[in-house]
Formats: sequence, C-alpha cells, structure tokens
Amino acid sequence: MIELSKERIDQIVYDETPKTDVLPTILRSIYNRYMHLYENYFTDIDALDDKKIAELKEYHKETKELIKYFYLDIPMDTNLDLDKFDKDYTDKLLGSGWHDYLFENYDDFRDLYVNKDKTDKELRAYFADKALEYFYDDMDSIFRDDFGTGSKTAETIFEGLKSLFTKD
Repeated sequence: MIELSKERIDQIVYDETPKTDVLPTILRSIYNRYMHLYENYFTDIDALDDKKIAELKEYHKETKELIKYFYLDIPMDTNLDLDKFDKDYTDKLLGSGWHDYLFENYDDFRDLYVNKDKTDKELRAYFADKALEYFYDDMDSIFRDDFGTGSKTAETIFEGLKSLFTKD
C-alpha cells in the first residue's frame, strides 16, 4: 500500500490543481488525476506494456490514497460512484489481465466497424476516442453535482411536479 506524505498530498491538492475552496479543490484534484490517468492510458494503446501499466497503477494508487485521506470531505455518492467505476473499469484496465481485457473490448468494437473501410490504426484511434468519451461521460455523472454545475432543468421540473402534489 502506498502512503502519501503530507507534502505529497499538498502537492497533489495545491500544486497540481491550484484553487481556493477546499472541497472543490479536492474534487478537482481527484477528477484531474482520473483524467490524466485515462488520457495517458488511451493515448496510444499499442504502446501499453506491463511497465507503463505499472506506472499508471502506481499513479492510481496515489489517487486512491488521496481519496482515502479526504474520504469524509468527499460526498458519499462520489465515493461510492468512484469505487464502482474503479471496480467496473480501472481495476480491469490496470490489473494483471489488462491486455486481454483491453483487446477483447477492442475486438468487440472492431467487429462493429468491420465493413466501414477503416484501417486497423484508424479503428484503434477511434476506439481510444470512444473510450475517452465514455470515460468523460462517467466522470461527468460522478462529479457534476458536486461542483454545482449540473443542469437545473431536471430540478425545476421536479419542483414543479412536487408543487402539484403538495399543499402549502
């Protein structure tokens, strides 16, 4: 297990992501670290090897320690969603069977585009783009409410419906 020193935590929270508010800074730090991890992972899937996976895994262990350090400051939904995301994806992409998991998913993806006149290199780039798009969608659903930047439309509709069924 990795132990983060206070200096390393301060570096992650304040140097890597300089902001003034504590909770938004913590959340932004975690989000940025996930973004960095996944962008590095999918930059060139052909360049991935056990050494690169080990580096990314070590980086992610630091992120997990950061989350553990600020566990009570982070909204529970975010902690649970990040844990689920890691179990569903990160653990598999960084685990011992990373190569099989990644390329089985790529093979399934390639089968969808077999008649689309794309080279294997173009398909791999498109696969990486789609993987990052799905990653950003998941991160958006995990973090958007915590930053207070979610859509107000659903909230307004809910309030309107609620007012129909409640008496003042």
